[in-house]
Amino acid sequence: MRPELILYPSIAMFLLTAGMMLAMGLVRRRLVRSREVPIRYYRLFEGESNQPERLRVLTRHVHNHFEMPPLFHVGVLMAYASGQVTVASVALAWAYVLLRCVHSWIHLGTNNVTHRFNVFACSLLALVGIWLLTLTGLLLGGPR
Repeated sequence: MRPELILYPSIAMFLLTAGMMLAMGLVRRRLVRSREVPIRYYRLFEGESNQPERLRVLTRHVHNHFEMPPLFHVGVLMAYASGQVTVASVALAWAYVLLRCVHSWIHLGTNNVTHRFNVFACSLLALVGIWLLTLTGLLLGGPR
């Protein structure tokens, strides 16, 4: 197995996050230009903004990308740097990214909390799997 294969899911996750940040920036820009949200709100993110609910959901979603996904990127780099990349770890990394895409689709679509939580829980299991495979490989002297 080529160890660099585990880096591609991390790149895909970055692209998802960057896409969400770009979308949020474009929506904010449109709302400021239309004077629906005063630009002064964005100086300190204080005071009344009257942001539409849709923007609040998108903003919260972008913040979500800086909670668990950094642990994904670190886990991927740990597996790569320690020589613990396996078919299973690459599969789990892609599963994590796919589940985060589904999570985005739900959060920015129907925003059904139950469905969103279930997908989040599955992505968390994939993330834990990556870390456990790396730890197990290190402890048992697995792939290098």
